[in-house]
Amino acid sequence: MAAGVLAVAAGVGVLAWVLASWAGVGQDRAEAPETVATGAAVPAGTAAYRILPAGGRPLTVRLEVAADPDARARGLMGRKGVPPGSGMVFLYPADVSESFWMKNTLVPLSIAFVAADGRVVSVAEMTPCPADPCPTYAPDGLYRYAVELTAGAFPAAGVGPGDRVVPEDPSSLPEPS
Repeated sequence: MAAGVLAVAAGVGVLAWVLASWAGVGQDRAEAPETVATGAAVPAGTAAYRILPAGGRPLTVRLEVAADPDARARGLMGRKGVPPGSGMVFLYPADVSESFWMKNTLVPLSIAFVAADGRVVSVAEMTPCPADPCPTYAPDGLYRYAVELTAGAFPAAGVGPGDRVVPEDPSSLPEPS
């Protein structure tokens, strides 16, 4: 009987430790990696963005931030999934017209190219590409940041050119390089 009670107490202790670890208790969130539902380690830097379609309901998403060339090049490559309501924002230090591609990206994605004022320049649906040659997805004009969400997310939200995608707290974003 005592051994059974001890085993249950140990199990509860392990469960509490796992839940506390998952919640980040005792970790410096700025340095600790997060694990998304896919099990892949990702940078802890995330930001909330508001999607504001002209004719639809506003939506808030949580995005990983890619603000340097290495993070932008890596993007969401190798991920087995992107949970709904999440994705990645690619920040640039100046307006750009760079195209995106999906080499080594395992899941289809929706992308919005967004001007510095938060106005959507264009939206595209992108399909995975396991090997070269991979198609590229070009914006319809200059943009300052791009947002990738699960496939179909922008059309489902009614987002198109002229709508807005903006950070909730621009001051929390890193300076892009």
